[in-house]
Amino acid sequence: MGAGSLMIVQGGGPTAVFNASLSSAIVEGVRQPGSGRVYGARYGMQGLVRGDTVELDRLTAGELELLRMSPGAALGSSRFKPSEDDYGRMVENLRKLDIRAILFMGGNGTIRGASLVSKHCRDAGFPVQVVGVPKTVDNDIAMTDRCPGFASAARYLAQTTRDLGMDIRSLPQPVTILETVGRSIGWPAAATALAKQNEADAPHLVYLPEKPFHAERFLADLDGIVTKFGWAIVVATEGIRNPDGSLVYELKDPTQLDPLARPMTGGVGQFMANLVGENLKIRCRTEKPGLIARAARAHVSAQDQKDAELVGRAGVQAIAAGETEKMVALLPLDQAGASGYELVPFNKVAGVERPLPQEWLHDAAIPVGERFFEYMKPLVGELTPYFVRFTN
Repeated sequence: MGAGSLMIVQGGGPTAVFNASLSSAIVEGVRQPGSGRVYGARYGMQGLVRGDTVELDRLTAGELELLRMSPGAALGSSRFKPSEDDYGRMVENLRKLDIRAILFMGGNGTIRGASLVSKHCRDAGFPVQVVGVPKTVDNDIAMTDRCPGFASAARYLAQTTRDLGMDIRSLPQPVTILETVGRSIGWPAAATALAKQNEADAPHLVYLPEKPFHAERFLADLDGIVTKFGWAIVVATEGIRNPDGSLVYELKDPTQLDPLARPMTGGVGQFMANLVGENLKIRCRTEKPGLIARAARAHVSAQDQKDAELVGRAGVQAIAAGETEKMVALLPLDQAGASGYELVPFNKVAGVERPLPQEWLHDAAIPVGERFFEYMKPLVGELTPYFVRFTN
């Protein structure tokens, strides 16, 4: 990579394959001819500001292999938003270590932050190469066909929905609502539709932020399903919205704001369960996988693992080729070509959110159709099939 050292930063929510990207980036960073040191910033942007770093190039081959297969964010992550003074301290810390390139791994917020770090370094007369590597279970980063972390979370949620269906249909409970992550997009919740093979299978109703939620229609549809089958599983994204665009449910408690001062969105499942109890007078319970859905190593998708390792390696290779202010973007599997990726400018990614395509959606109990399934199945792989012949 030439003179100077490489810094790697992990940002945003951890995933089951985030460390696979980190491990492959370290291996590639050490392998590059004439490379300097390879450092990691602990707890994301905070580590850059505080000078809290570790020497990643000292890891043994055995440790790197263990890292490759570990969920979470081994460096520690954060949603820290630096002040102007913080950027000044950050530049000084980078100078001290002779950092000439930074690899930012993360989602929309991390790529936006990477762009700002590049600008502040340049303005301070200490330009560094900055390259981004995509990561998020939300699958909402623009310009990339898919985001490492998503397929494994999708696999977990789809298999969990199928497993939950096997439990509920065995000793029929009237209604269970499964709440998934998704502040403003429905990719993870939509993935639960992969669990359904026959009409009676879970899920029976799926609600996404991309489609407005109508309480009266929900209750009527649910009533019909319970009447027909004796039970129902409903999947709801935490960020579903009313027809006027407001969140169906959000916590108002100011002590529950996240580090970016956003209201916590969880809890819509219980809100919907209360609607069911009050209006249909039937028992309704809720399940909320929450954080475990993004860290479940046992459900890692083979394609997701491959993608995560690819983007980490490709990010370092982009730096070695002299690129800056660009993100590694995965190409569709049927168009991948030799490399499997392309580089896209930060300004086409930072702050841009990618919802489910409207042409993939329709107004139905399961709002995704064949185009969605064609996209998802190669990413998620085969789910475990079950015997259900004796029950409805």
